[in-house]
Amino acid sequence: MGKGPYVYLTSKKDYPSNGKDQVVWRNKLGYYDGGRTLDVSALTDVAVYAGHIIVRDKTTEVCRPLETTDKAFNDIKATDDIIGLTVSTVPKDKAFVSMVTIGIAAENALPFTMTAELKEKVQKALPGLQFHK
Repeated sequence: MGKGPYVYLTSKKDYPSNGKDQVVWRNKLGYYDGGRTLDVSALTDVAVYAGHIIVRDKTTEVCRPLETTDKAFNDIKATDDIIGLTVSTVPKDKAFVSMVTIGIAAENALPFTMTAELKEKVQKALPGLQFHK
């Protein structure tokens, strides 16, 4: 190798994936500007997966992944706003994410299931977001 700067043009994927990044989104039309860094202190998974619902505390404005139990999203707290769904999987220790606010998501490919009530709340908060089976 010669003198001067050297850059690796490939990056190693060293974080887990649920294998669904390529199928969660059928169409992405609108994004939450600038993305957000997340508080992942309550996250039990090793990553925030594509399609995870992101909420923001109305008082502190701290953003975090919506909590889950087993394989389902928990209901949203009264103190939170739904602000988007993650574009792609990111490792827990690098939890800065881009979020889709307008688009079409494959509901069956989301990382966790959601109740009909939660789905209604997501669609009310993000009216440009559709879920297809």
